[in-house]
Amino acid sequence: MVGVAVPRIRADFRAGVTSLEWVVAGYIVAFAGLLFTGGVLGDRYGRKRALLLGVGIFAVGAVIAATARNDTVLVAGRVVQGLGAACSEPGTLSLLRQLHPEEGRRARVLGGWAAASGVALAAGPVAAGVLIAVGGWRAVFWGEMVAALVAGVIAAVLLGDSRDPSPGRDITGQVCAAVTLASLVFALIDGQDRGFTSLVVVVAWVVGAAAAVAFVLVERARPHGVVDLALVRDRSAAAGLWAAATSTFALFSVLLLVSLDLQVVGGYSGLGTAAVFTPMTLVMVIAGVVGGRWVVVRGTRTTLVTGLSVAAAGMLSLDLSLGRPVNGVATAGWLVVLGAGLGLVVAPMVGTVLARVPASRSGMAAAAATAAREVGGVVGVSVLGAILYARLFSGLTRRLLDIGIPVSYRTIVIDAVRRGSKIPTNLVSTDPAARHSVVGRVLASIKQSLIDRTVDAGKAAYVASVRDALIVAVGVLLAGALGVWWLLREEAKPALRTAGDHDTPV
Repeated sequence: MVGVAVPRIRADFRAGVTSLEWVVAGYIVAFAGLLFTGGVLGDRYGRKRALLLGVGIFAVGAVIAATARNDTVLVAGRVVQGLGAACSEPGTLSLLRQLHPEEGRRARVLGGWAAASGVALAAGPVAAGVLIAVGGWRAVFWGEMVAALVAGVIAAVLLGDSRDPSPGRDITGQVCAAVTLASLVFALIDGQDRGFTSLVVVVAWVVGAAAAVAFVLVERARPHGVVDLALVRDRSAAAGLWAAATSTFALFSVLLLVSLDLQVVGGYSGLGTAAVFTPMTLVMVIAGVVGGRWVVVRGTRTTLVTGLSVAAAGMLSLDLSLGRPVNGVATAGWLVVLGAGLGLVVAPMVGTVLARVPASRSGMAAAAATAAREVGGVVGVSVLGAILYARLFSGLTRRLLDIGIPVSYRTIVIDAVRRGSKIPTNLVSTDPAARHSVVGRVLASIKQSLIDRTVDAGKAAYVASVRDALIVAVGVLLAGALGVWWLLREEAKPALRTAGDHDTPV
């Protein structure tokens, strides 16, 4: 929903590229950084309780975002939403793990979980388009609040609770994980404005690296840490985590970049953008169910490699089809191929991680799987956003120079694009006498031509920068397929166990 709303937020707040990245990344950083905390809280105090608490916090964050008067408050609301999601989402997977210990049955149920995710993706853009048409982008967040409250009521009535009465506490590890992700994302996004060698950004890189090292050292010393590092060393679990990260790197990026391309370059409305994305997300629903069943018959390796390869082919074709004017039919068609591939991946990537741990640690494993997805998403938004930012301004500068735009106006245009404001069009005189004179009409024609050529150059530069960014996403998807193929080349060993586990491994 927010991806469709981003272009309207850009217009309302005059937000630049980096501000828009924070609207998306602020949520994901809080979500991914505290997912392990949410999983541990659920294991210790009750998974249903953690889920309900998280849904409530998410609703509060939606209200903050809906009433925001500037982009800073909006990002704060998104961070609160991420905190709520961190508490709630691990509980969904963990409870499924508790309810369905048999592997074949669980794979089919996870296919249903993947289908539910696909239904949300299908409904989200369409609902966002309708809400934006009725009440503007703020209505999107009011809609999220209502949806969260409904989900909370349903969960309170239908779900039973479960918990592990004796998980260890690892506050230090949780803090290190959050600091690592927040610092690195700050460096990636703010480095685009400040420069990647500026003092503040360099400090962020150093803090992030130090926190990452501290996290590994702390987790190695804990019998019940935030995440069992043996999970990462296990080939099957590592394959699931790698597939999760690389697939959402592509998905989050395409939702943001293509949405901006459709609305900024193509002039699509919110409903028009939703119409382009809807076929993709509907196919993801079907592919999610197919993936859950196919993994039982064909195995995890075949399903994951096939899904990631199909997604890479769809992403490459989408990249090649982008241009001006925007071809909505072709874009929707290649998004369908991308969605089919990504849908196949969802169930097996989660199932293979959950299958590698005993039930008492399912909250940790669920958080690890979800964190891998969110880290992939935030890295995708940050890295591809940085590529878009760099290529956009270098390409725009070159195009403006090539068509002979004066230096003074060129500087104004580039600054306007950087800050998210409209390209100034006040070069044409508003004096009626001047406009109706022969000289005035000639000057007005020249100035209008200057504006038209500038706008045309800006759109061309934007399309080119989006295509450059999406090529990187293609490479990441192919790396995902190759990594899974290599990691799953041997038969899986028995499930992992840690000290104090007493239940039967799956």
